[in-house]
Amino acid sequence: MWSLIARLPLYRAFRRWGFPRLLPANVAVNLLYACNSRCLTCNVYDRHVKMLTPDELDRVFRSLGRAPVWVTLTGGEPFLRKDIPEIAAALYRRCRPAVVAIPTNGTFPDRVVDDMTAIATAAPRTRWVLNLSLDEIGERHDAIRRTPRNWELAMETYRGLRALRIPNLTVGLHVCISRFNAERFPEIHRALAALEPDSLIAEMAEARGELLNASADIAPSTAAYTRAIDELTVDLRRRRARGIPRILRALRLEYYALTTEFLRRQEQIVPCMAGWMSAHIGADGEVWTCSTRAEPLGNLRETGYDFRAVWFSARARALRDSIRRRECACPMASAAYTSLLADWASLARLAREYVGIGARAA
Repeated sequence: MWSLIARLPLYRAFRRWGFPRLLPANVAVNLLYACNSRCLTCNVYDRHVKMLTPDELDRVFRSLGRAPVWVTLTGGEPFLRKDIPEIAAALYRRCRPAVVAIPTNGTFPDRVVDDMTAIATAAPRTRWVLNLSLDEIGERHDAIRRTPRNWELAMETYRGLRALRIPNLTVGLHVCISRFNAERFPEIHRALAALEPDSLIAEMAEARGELLNASADIAPSTAAYTRAIDELTVDLRRRRARGIPRILRALRLEYYALTTEFLRRQEQIVPCMAGWMSAHIGADGEVWTCSTRAEPLGNLRETGYDFRAVWFSARARALRDSIRRRECACPMASAAYTSLLADWASLARLAREYVGIGARAA
């Protein structure tokens, strides 16, 4: 993580002048688009592509090398891929990221527990973050996910993961705040906090090209979202954390402040670093600056899995120019975290928050 901090001036120079040319530090990888849930906020399962194989992904990871610090292995539902331990092992061998996050709907308890045991124990120098997506409680959660027994199975998965006690495995809960749950968020938050997860995070539902949900009415009202964020902020400040979890908590506090400001202004609050510091790789090898625009820079299958050939292409430069001109804006968390790190004012607030949290946790 500290190596990323040292690279921040170089990323800022890359954004401003196009040099030095750097590979992204934050990479999200769709392992597939298929999903057994039919969430009210997402239609990603309507994407039908030929997925990258483990061998193809190994070549992609080799091309990225040690540049990625944070990687997200996402879906669809990632654990529909029975080869996820093989893919995770290739990622660890080639890239050795500090943190890898994997979201899941939790509907495959035995598979998730077994796979995360194999993944985390075989890769001890990476922090593995398994986030269970929970948007409501009980049958209300099943209704949002349009999946019978989703809550019941997710709770079974959670209990199994918590029983593992693997030092480099973090078990978190993730809530998507939408118009379907925003008014009830305080009650939802209290119920999920009572489960005592390692982390409890939330993001705002939004239209994203990746999710094919542009026509869906899913965003929460500004008032309801602000109330939800206020509660999360108070809860975060009460929680004790050390090391990387403390850094992540400081980042989330800054992100929550950014999203509420975004709702008010509807513009880039800090210069967006998607396309410089962060990237998204689709399940079929398409490379995007981010999953909100989801506009392909090129396809890795067409470049022999050479990430550099896509990342430094003319198409990539054109999209970066558009982002730099602030022709788009969104609250998407993955890109926002790296953008906050690269913004000097935000970084100063993060440092103060980190020190302040440390003082309270001591």
